[in-house]
Amino acid sequence: MPATLSASSLRIGTVELANPIFIAPMAGITDRPFRSMARELGAGLTCSEMTAAAALVRAPEDSLQRVLDLAPDEHPVAAQLVGNDPQMMADAAQICVAMGADIVDVNLGCPVPKVVRLGSGAALARQVDRTVEVLQAMVSAVPVPVTAKMRLGWDHDSINAPDLARALEAVGVAAVTVHGRTRCQRYTGYADWEQIARVKEAVEGIPVLGSGDVRDPREVERRIRAGVVDGVVIARGMMGDWHLLQQTVAQLRQGDPGPDPNFQERLTLARDHWDRMVEFHGERRGVRLARKFVVWAIKGCAGAARLRARVADLERAEDIDEMYWDILAAGEGPQGWHRPEFSSGEG
Repeated sequence: MPATLSASSLRIGTVELANPIFIAPMAGITDRPFRSMARELGAGLTCSEMTAAAALVRAPEDSLQRVLDLAPDEHPVAAQLVGNDPQMMADAAQICVAMGADIVDVNLGCPVPKVVRLGSGAALARQVDRTVEVLQAMVSAVPVPVTAKMRLGWDHDSINAPDLARALEAVGVAAVTVHGRTRCQRYTGYADWEQIARVKEAVEGIPVLGSGDVRDPREVERRIRAGVVDGVVIARGMMGDWHLLQQTVAQLRQGDPGPDPNFQERLTLARDHWDRMVEFHGERRGVRLARKFVVWAIKGCAGAARLRARVADLERAEDIDEMYWDILAAGEGPQGWHRPEFSSGEG
């Protein structure tokens, strides 16, 4: 049997994690049903969707759960905040901890214009001193680890991730995640793992996790074993493919991802997720939120165009049930199960 990595070898501050395979915070994706599925399939850490610190601080006490939907028994879980005011971010971090977050993460990588225009996300990361001020305030405010997710830099002429990571480590940030693209790349091109490795070389002892184009369990193990990163964060690679997470965890535990699942096994996991969404969000909202996940499953089957035309009409739980059986009856398409293309994605 091939030599394997320890499945319990990663600690972030005071938090011991079962493995170094994390799920990225993704807007409109990583809600509570998604996170529960990811935990059961082996993720070492899940994370909330990105939450605006100001929205959390200003929310009435009785509506906090609508802003940040952490479950009381959901562990381990990180809450990700975005903002640029030190006091606001510190106050929001305290609320996250009170709501059960084991780790508070800061978004320093979001490239979306409406976030960047406010001086947050990737725009904040351009100002190392200001970023340090924000993170230092948060570290001082909460008893749990504070982490950060960043990009390589604003553009290829201003790569600052190594310097930024080193400065954040100096003020007590417990780990950093580096997405291997610049802000100006947004979601085009490919992630640069050589640049991610330079961040790992720049810090003294905190974990560095890599993100971007994660789709091969064996490559994940190789990168961790080679010391390129301490762990990986999976994002777009999981969209429509729950088995990527399951197989990546298996690769680290036993040196082999196991057999590729067949069409029905993939679809069964997808259906489990849809049902959880309906149960948690209620029938009408849950079915509508599930539509985009249904589309990913349809891309993997024969007669996809015909089935995809029906997605906008999904309204009831019985519609989801009927769609499941029709997709199953259609069977796998000639290109195989849907896997995202990474030439222009943020996997």
